[in-house]
Amino acid sequence: MIFDFDGTIADSMDVAIWLINQAAEKYHYQPIKSEDIEKLRRMSMPERFKFLNVSPYHIPRIALELIRSYGKSLRFVKIFDGMREVIMALKERGLTLSIISSNSNQNIRRFLTENNLDVFDHIYCAKNLFGKERTIASLIKKLHLKRNELIYIGDEHRDIIACQANHIRVIAVTWGLDTVETLSRARPDYIAHKPSDILSIIDSMADKI
Repeated sequence: MIFDFDGTIADSMDVAIWLINQAAEKYHYQPIKSEDIEKLRRMSMPERFKFLNVSPYHIPRIALELIRSYGKSLRFVKIFDGMREVIMALKERGLTLSIISSNSNQNIRRFLTENNLDVFDHIYCAKNLFGKERTIASLIKKLHLKRNELIYIGDEHRDIIACQANHIRVIAVTWGLDTVETLSRARPDYIAHKPSDILSIIDSMADKI
């Protein structure tokens, strides 16, 4: 099982918006207004950058700065209700649990430790916002994993595309960044509307894992 972190396990949207707005003046882009949030949730990542007038040349620098600032705001990031129970149930079933994220290893491990959820076997971090496809491929190669036994759980359209490029199944969750309409456009294998749906999906395909 491979989990995305922000938007899937960690309820970090409010913190992310605050950090993005903190950096807006420095990098001369449009801050996110409350009335823009739902509109942005329906956009692709490139469309969001364009909407906020973020220069492509600034994206790597902004992303790095946000990740560093994120660590200082971890106390405000919570686990989505029901996700702890799902993760622990999967662990008790003996499944190998991994995280792939655009966040930093340090932030993720600290969050897991502080929330008594340090049960993941592997944590891999993409080098940039658009690097999940390569990170998934690297994990598969490094651990000699069988693609037909893998399931990815994520909250973004780009997660689904990265999984499809690597020929692995994906469960899209609707409580994160992207709306269900945005997720559905990418045609994930499954959609979970609440955390307990993940266990139901896994149970329905137990003979395939």
